[in-house]
Amino acid sequence: MKKYAVLGMDVEEWYHLDYFLDEKTDKSQSTLDGIEIYLTLLKKYGIKTTFFVVGELVEKLESVLKRILNEGHEIALHSFHHKRPLSMTLEEFRIDTEKTIKIIKEKLQYEVKGFRAPCFSLDKERLNILQQLPLKYDASKINFNNHQLYGNLDVSDFQNLAPDIYFKDSFYEFETSTVSMLGKNIPISGGGYLRILPWKVTEYLLQTYLKKQKNYFFYIHPFEFSRNYNIKLPSDTEMITKFRFHHGRKTVENKMHRLIKILKENNYEFVKFEDLLKIEK
Repeated sequence: MKKYAVLGMDVEEWYHLDYFLDEKTDKSQSTLDGIEIYLTLLKKYGIKTTFFVVGELVEKLESVLKRILNEGHEIALHSFHHKRPLSMTLEEFRIDTEKTIKIIKEKLQYEVKGFRAPCFSLDKERLNILQQLPLKYDASKINFNNHQLYGNLDVSDFQNLAPDIYFKDSFYEFETSTVSMLGKNIPISGGGYLRILPWKVTEYLLQTYLKKQKNYFFYIHPFEFSRNYNIKLPSDTEMITKFRFHHGRKTVENKMHRLIKILKENNYEFVKFEDLLKIEK
């Protein structure tokens, strides 16, 4: 039985994080150097993956994104301003998504296939809108109810092709990986969890997951790889937000090498989401 891993990146700036959206941030500060660091790591292991890009960064990152495509990676959507879909009306969400599709097509001459909602903030009505657009998949489902920003996406009318892959009317839904422990689901697939949890805890949860599941869908952000450790946050930033943002950033590269090693030892094949459109039919 083949097992697949997608080590995706959500291409956004540090100030796109939801807990900074209502703050006055100094946008001259950047953490996008993290993209280059991640690309170097992926190249070391010969891994191709999917980059979910915030639309307002496309023009600024045009040359980088073209190189990402030239190196064999995939580009997908991550909204235009990194605004959570559940905070938009249905029409606002449609316009936002169409705008992002358009700018990627114009600047990169590229037809995107996929979407991931900021903070996994998606519901059935907004998923229906994605299915009406020229897209092939969404990757916004996560089975975790203890995060106030996450959505609870119902795909009960989809065919379940695998524990984390759903299909309906030529459209796929991919579920971000969590592990069940003591009756609760724990995320094991995000950069924040990789940074903040001690490695021994991450390793235990990951090994537990890999023993039971077929696929592993992971996501990380440029700021988590960035070597700009001196970002000046708004003066009134709460301590918990400072912790979430800063903690463990210097450990990420080392932990990623360890994570990839574990996946390789468990015979996972590294792919892009668009590859799974062919594999899982």
